[in-house]
Amino acid sequence: MRPSWFSQKGRKRDRNCDAVAVGKKGHRLLAALVDGAEKGPHGAELARHWADTVLHTLAAAACCSSTDVHTRLKKEQAQLRHDFPLDIASYCMVALDLETLSTQVWHCGDCRVGLRQQTETRWLTTPHILAYQHGLPSSPSPEDQNRQTQQLTRCLNAKRFRLPEYGVFSLQPDQILLLGTDGYWQEHLEAGTPWNRLKDDASLLTLPVAPRPLPRIEQTSDANNLRHISHG
Repeated sequence: MRPSWFSQKGRKRDRNCDAVAVGKKGHRLLAALVDGAEKGPHGAELARHWADTVLHTLAAAACCSSTDVHTRLKKEQAQLRHDFPLDIASYCMVALDLETLSTQVWHCGDCRVGLRQQTETRWLTTPHILAYQHGLPSSPSPEDQNRQTQQLTRCLNAKRFRLPEYGVFSLQPDQILLLGTDGYWQEHLEAGTPWNRLKDDASLLTLPVAPRPLPRIEQTSDANNLRHISHG
C-alpha cells in the first residue's frame, strides 16, 4: 500500500483549514497533522505554519528527545502572538524509527493517531475533548452531548503553551499508521456520515509501517495543504 493524503472542506466551512507535513531525517519518518479552527481569522494559515514548524522541530531535536521537542515547541508557540493571536488549532505528530519501528507520538486537541491492520482501526491517542473527561453525566442531553464532543480541553493557541500528550509505541510491519482530524475519525468513522455530507473539514494521512524509503504520497485534496519536506 502506498502512503496517501485525503483532505476535503466541510459543507459548513468556508475553506479547508487542515494541513499536513511529512519528511524524513536519517532513519526517522516524521509527520505532523494540524486542524485549524475556522472561528479564528487565519485558521488555515496557522495550520500550514504549525505543520511546517512541527516537522522542522522534530528534525532538529536530537533523537526526538521528548524534553527537547517540548522545549522547542514552547519557544515556537511564543512566536504565534505576532501572526496568530486569535487562532487556535489541534495537532498530532509522529516520529517513526524505520529501523526499529518504534514510534513517538505527540498530540494536543482532537487530532488522533491510530493503526489500521486489515479492516480494524485502533487509536493510540485519546482526544482532548470534554466528552472524554471523567465525571460527566452518563446520559447527557443531545445538546450537552454535542457540546462535549466539540469542546476542546487542550489546544494550540498564542496565549498559553499547552504541553502535548506524549507516548511511545512499538509497531509491526504491514500495519498502517493513521493521522486523522476530528472530521474524519469523529464525524465520518464513528458517526458514519458519508464523505459528501460531512459538515467539518476531514483529513486523513496514511503511512505504511515498513523499514524502507517512503514512496510518493498519493493526494486527494481540495486544497494545497500537503508539504513534503526533506531534511536529508
